[in-house]
Amino acid sequence: MKRLLPLLVIALAGCPEAAKPPPSAAASAFDGERAFALLKELCLIGPRNHGSLEKEKAEAWIAERMKACGAEVTVHEFRHLPKRATGESKFRNIVAKLRPGESKRVLLGTHYDTRSWADKDPDPSVRMDPIVGANDGGSGVAVMIALAEAWKTAPPAFGVDMIFFDGEDFGREGEWDDYFLGSTAWVRDFPGYKVEWGVILDMVGDAKLTIRKEQASVDGAPQVVERLWAAAGRAGAKSFLDQKQPEMMDDHRAFLKNGLPVALLIDFEYPFFHTDEDTPDRCSAESLGQVGRTLFEAMRAR
Repeated sequence: MKRLLPLLVIALAGCPEAAKPPPSAAASAFDGERAFALLKELCLIGPRNHGSLEKEKAEAWIAERMKACGAEVTVHEFRHLPKRATGESKFRNIVAKLRPGESKRVLLGTHYDTRSWADKDPDPSVRMDPIVGANDGGSGVAVMIALAEAWKTAPPAFGVDMIFFDGEDFGREGEWDDYFLGSTAWVRDFPGYKVEWGVILDMVGDAKLTIRKEQASVDGAPQVVERLWAAAGRAGAKSFLDQKQPEMMDDHRAFLKNGLPVALLIDFEYPFFHTDEDTPDRCSAESLGQVGRTLFEAMRAR
């Protein structure tokens, strides 16, 4: 679940577009088509809503692919008592560490779970159905796995913690204590966790992608935002706009509250948000490629 915080106004940069350098050779190592193939493969498993067999299959699928990339994979299991429940539920973050022996580390995170209800669908007959979540819950997973595959031959100079969060979209509308469970549990259970910087990916596969600078990221992780937009320019990622958008509720906030500079990349202008139509055909290899190339380039930069 994502939500714009109220009473914040979008501030446009209003500057003329500068000439952008050609994409770097390193950025071309990321394959958007491969990321799109991974997205479709994940969605074929089915909705990844809490308590479903498909979610367990997706967890195994993510772990297997990250292990194939040489990552050290563990599971961070935690429990949560939902607002409307009488007993706790069990959740799992999938944690994949590249170059685990490196002391300098960067975080890449995304959620892999999907919503149990298509509560925004215009068709009332499907609003109680779980969603496939191609963009919302699938796109970040696809980009991160494709990055790990690209790094098998061109690894970054530091360690990378790739965390696939559970329970981001678990709650019902307005019940905020039941959202963002994986990131909240991570900073709670590992209070000494430190990274140089980090990025959360959410809804980055929209075929009509537009990514703006999220306000909480600008305020709490300005150097990360600067790094990402500079990398986007070098990577030729034209969907990264030099504009601001209001602060959003998402997994990055748990890290910002803990003093860690972690920024959010998200396109919230997605008409199929929390509907039955959040399917792979609403996403594109080009959009996934722009995000992946940007991150690949950002990881290259000193």
